[in-house]
Amino acid sequence: MSMHKKVVKLAAPSVVNMLLLTVISYTDTFVISRFGADAVSGSSIVMAVWGLLYAITALFSSGEQVLLTRFVGAKSYKKASIVISTLVISAIVVSVVLAVVFYYLPTMILTLLDTSKSVIEYAIAYGYILVLDIPFIFTNTVIDTALISYGNTKMPMYLAIVAAVLNVILDFGLGFGYFGLPNMGVVGVALSTVISYVVVALLHLYLFFGNKMPYGANIRFSMSVLKRVLKISIPQVSSRFITVLSNILFGSAIITLGSKVYAGYSLALSAMSIAYMPGFAFASAGSILLGQEIGAKSYANAKKFVEIAFRYAFVVLVGVGAFFWVFAKEVAEVFSSDPEVITVMVLSIRVFALAQIPFAFDIVYTFAINGAGLTKKSFKINILTLWIFRIIPAMVGIYILHSYYVVLGSFLAQLIAAGYFMFREFYKYRWVRLKV
Repeated sequence: MSMHKKVVKLAAPSVVNMLLLTVISYTDTFVISRFGADAVSGSSIVMAVWGLLYAITALFSSGEQVLLTRFVGAKSYKKASIVISTLVISAIVVSVVLAVVFYYLPTMILTLLDTSKSVIEYAIAYGYILVLDIPFIFTNTVIDTALISYGNTKMPMYLAIVAAVLNVILDFGLGFGYFGLPNMGVVGVALSTVISYVVVALLHLYLFFGNKMPYGANIRFSMSVLKRVLKISIPQVSSRFITVLSNILFGSAIITLGSKVYAGYSLALSAMSIAYMPGFAFASAGSILLGQEIGAKSYANAKKFVEIAFRYAFVVLVGVGAFFWVFAKEVAEVFSSDPEVITVMVLSIRVFALAQIPFAFDIVYTFAINGAGLTKKSFKINILTLWIFRIIPAMVGIYILHSYYVVLGSFLAQLIAAGYFMFREFYKYRWVRLKV
């Protein structure tokens, strides 16, 4: 099989998988938006806080992929099986503790934000239900990463189909009271997400412990393996954690410009999420193949796979960005009927569409650097560019200039800077000599 076909074979199911996850996000956002701008703002605040949780999942998935792809490349499947078993056990223990923490965290953060009582009520109602999801999110992450690291992106796609179908049906059922189900509003949307994740988690556990995966089942815990994973993962988790906290700060600052500005901003991000998905898919494919080739000590092929992944990502991202630029108003009208929110959305969508160009560089080469194990270097680049080019200029724009245009400009500037530095780091070839 040619190198191009290998990249596409891995990326195509991932694109479908991410599109399905986007369908879930779109459906959630659509149903919640019917309850007004305060409901959108409340749920968006919760999801921003929830980003902390997804950042913590990288504590397992980041190091897991680096080790597993190398073991697959070296055909050391027994070692790979021990990695998966160790991380499934660890993830379950950690997620139960986090469920308790995240039960109280949204309320603590909301009391610090200067926002309306209605927004806070929606956020609390939505967030308390989502806490039930936490153990299942971690389980899904570990086993999905194991499948993807082997090169099996089809199974995660099939499981995403199950999640999407369940979520869409239950969103309308529990959100609006359709299909004879109780009308639970925003709480119903949150419950729909929980049920979908529970079903998929049970299927994941069946695949691993039922010996349905290529590694073979191995119920064993290894502290040395966990330490290796954490050594790789901690810099990336730290990067994601700081990024999420920065985004919470960023979002809470935008709220001061008005709930409709924040609603327009958050809805534009949701609308554009589909545009970023192909980039993640090709970046993931390049990262997986890079790791496997490093494991096989084929460094020239590792480099070439990343370059092929970048070319595909660039073409697709620019094409999708062009679509959103042209049809920004039509897309905005799908998500909101409020003229002020639509105006903010159209402006935001067009800036996010333009950002597809630097995003292609940023996402592919960030994934490559992390996939090779250079997570400390990636951490430094991400945090420095985030604060120097995005957060600080945006704070000046919001609190001094009172300008949403500066906020959008800082978003674009950060991606340009990060893309440049990640690209440059990859071609220093430090990853060839790295031992993990």
